Amino acid sequence: MTVRGRCGFVAVALLAVWAAAAPGAPVEDAGARAWSHVAALAALGPRVAGSAAERRAAEYVAAQLRSAGYHVQITGFPFPYFETRQVALEVTSPVRVRLSPRALAYSTGGQVVAPLVVAGRGLVEDFQEVDARGKVALVERGGITFLQKAENAARAGARAVVVYNHEPGPVVGTLTRPAGIPAVTVSREEGLRLRELVGRGPVVVSLVVDTLLETRASWNVVGELPGRSAARVLLGAHVDSVEGSPGANDNASGVAAALEAARALRSRPPAWTVEVAAFGAEEGGLFGSSAYARSPRARGLAAMLNLDMVGAGGRLLVGNTGADRRVVDAVLHSARELDISVEEQRMGSSDHVAFERAGIPAAMLHRPGDPHYHSPEDTPDRVRPELLDPVVRLAAESLRRPALVTAGVPRPAASRPRGRL
Repeated sequence: MTVRGRCGFVAVALLAVWAAAAPGAPVEDAGARAWSHVAALAALGPRVAGSAAERRAAEYVAAQLRSAGYHVQITGFPFPYFETRQVALEVTSPVRVRLSPRALAYSTGGQVVAPLVVAGRGLVEDFQEVDARGKVALVERGGITFLQKAENAARAGARAVVVYNHEPGPVVGTLTRPAGIPAVTVSREEGLRLRELVGRGPVVVSLVVDTLLETRASWNVVGELPGRSAARVLLGAHVDSVEGSPGANDNASGVAAALEAARALRSRPPAWTVEVAAFGAEEGGLFGSSAYARSPRARGLAAMLNLDMVGAGGRLLVGNTGADRRVVDAVLHSARELDISVEEQRMGSSDHVAFERAGIPAAMLHRPGDPHYHSPEDTPDRVRPELLDPVVRLAAESLRRPALVTAGVPRPAASRPRGRL
């Protein structure tokens, strides 16, 4: 079935599942109710940061939180909006090969016709071993961020950089800010083909990147369930998706699980205040969560748990980037009590990182291994209610743990470079 066909099916199916999302409607379990939120959000189309679809998603989340008894605010914030207008990459010599590139978010625009040079993974030492001056650098994903690869290429004199995936298939990513030269990605298969051509002799490529970068507004939705004590904890997930993707697993699944955890916490609340947030503009550089973490609202926040891509894939992981294990330990203790299998793994590249940078204990729940994320194939039929259910229960129980609000002063988080690997 085509992507249009799937989305059309979802839109029709909403007539059946919308009732499940309504307050008081009978559902089989939390996973089934959460799936109905996934379907509703994905039916809005790609929720690109700053778009009308992202705003409608924010309003949907706000309505659901209000129906669950939360006090809700929608807060706008500025962010650097990026749009790809045109991107094309072609080998022009010694043969003609048309490729399927994707511009890295915040890539500089430009037109380049130049020789191609292979520069390892784009590390500083990789560029010391080749002459990239006036050329297009082909580098492999991994090791350092996309931004660092592009900046290393620019310092070495390259006119553009092409990053090929370190695993099968294409890749969508962000620089978080312009690096001064055009930067695009290609699939691993296309990257290896380019490497093979260079291995045989000189290769010339033509690259066209036309992009738009301007300041726009996105939105954070925050629902508050006041407690008897002054302590506060936060459950969050990003509501935006990448361009061209309905974002069912990434990250309607995280928002959906957070909404159902909010209902569970309302029915059996802890003594402290609970906040549930849907962050905007995560995909381009954690802009929504960073805006919250810098705001006066973040002062006194005891802990933050982030849900990102929890409805497809296999294992359930918990982890963070810093030294403070408070939230990780709370999740692991709750998982043992609920008999839910969770593995610990160090993880970044999502909204919890913004809070760790602000010195707030934080962690993320995540399921790896979804081959369809950041693609048009990230549709609700690939999200499994039985994977959402344990995340809902685990998130709610973890935020009820007294250790989250009674531990000592948070330790500063370890620093981490911006951007995605």
